[in-house]
Amino acid sequence: MSKRLLLVGAGHAHLEVLKQLKSEWRERVDVCMITPSPYQYYSGMFSGYTEGIYSEEEMRVDIRALARAANVHLIQKKAAYLKADQQKVVCEDGAVYPFDVVSFYIGSKSSPASFEETAVQAIQPNYDFSTQIRELRETTMPLIVGGGAAGTELAMSLQTYKQNHQIPGQVRLILSEGILADGPKWVSAKLRKLLKKKDIRIWENERVEEVFEGFVKTDKGNRVRHTGVLYLGGALGDPIFEKSSLAIDERYFALIRSTLQFRDYDYIFGAGDCVTMIDLPQLEKRGVYAARQGLVLWNNLKNYFSDKPLKSFAPQKKALSILSTGGKKGFFIYGALHAHNQKAWQLKDKMDRAFMAKYKFP
Repeated sequence: MSKRLLLVGAGHAHLEVLKQLKSEWRERVDVCMITPSPYQYYSGMFSGYTEGIYSEEEMRVDIRALARAANVHLIQKKAAYLKADQQKVVCEDGAVYPFDVVSFYIGSKSSPASFEETAVQAIQPNYDFSTQIRELRETTMPLIVGGGAAGTELAMSLQTYKQNHQIPGQVRLILSEGILADGPKWVSAKLRKLLKKKDIRIWENERVEEVFEGFVKTDKGNRVRHTGVLYLGGALGDPIFEKSSLAIDERYFALIRSTLQFRDYDYIFGAGDCVTMIDLPQLEKRGVYAARQGLVLWNNLKNYFSDKPLKSFAPQKKALSILSTGGKKGFFIYGALHAHNQKAWQLKDKMDRAFMAKYKFP
């Protein structure tokens, strides 16, 4: 009798599982993927798309084609909650899908629930990004909230697009802390200088408390005007795990062991920025780590069905980071090494295109 593996979400690690399934391992296991969109968008190319360098097709994977190539049944629905003990996933339309093993890679939320009924737009779900950013970059005072890598990149990409297309106005950036506050001070100082050179208006150490149609109000009493808000504050876990009464951390991310299994369930796996590793709670929610989880997840899913020992995921000690700064220039950071030039962007472009090429199938 065959068993069923459910893959919920189409993030980095699950793309790798689909790729591997094209040529390996079946052993009487039916594989299904539940994801609401026929496409998975690659956030590493969002800044390039915003600036006008990449087309929409270049930054997305056709999940339908990849699933067909891997002989995986694709279910275009959004999972609502999990009946963990009964081994069932319930979707928003009420459909129920039983499983023997389930794996989650559903991304994270970038805006709090209190802003959901306001003018705020978010980077998640990522299949809405292209429509949102096309509208935002044509406006005069687009406002980005959040000073992490994504917020900084997109502010510079938006401003570059506006300048290239002679669209009047100025990109605005509000940060609850400093620019890349978790990184070295010299990185923050260099990025601050770049942002100001590009004529981006910055409010640092200021938190957005209320969002209105034409302005936001901060904790310092400032009213900052806008013509659209893209909220990229700190990541938050998807509500599905709290609704399912699973073990979560203070930001609602599901807790997993080093084998990528959920804390309390051996048959539930997770990867990427929807989970927090118990042994590494401070590990950043970055694609560079999630991509490396793919092969570990793939091998552990195979081994779990075969009753073989599972491997532990160990992130690299140093991770390369290249931020697009506009005009096909990049800010290269690797430990103490750094550079800002066109070669850095060319390296980023090469790496991003190589990543996408792995998952493109006719």
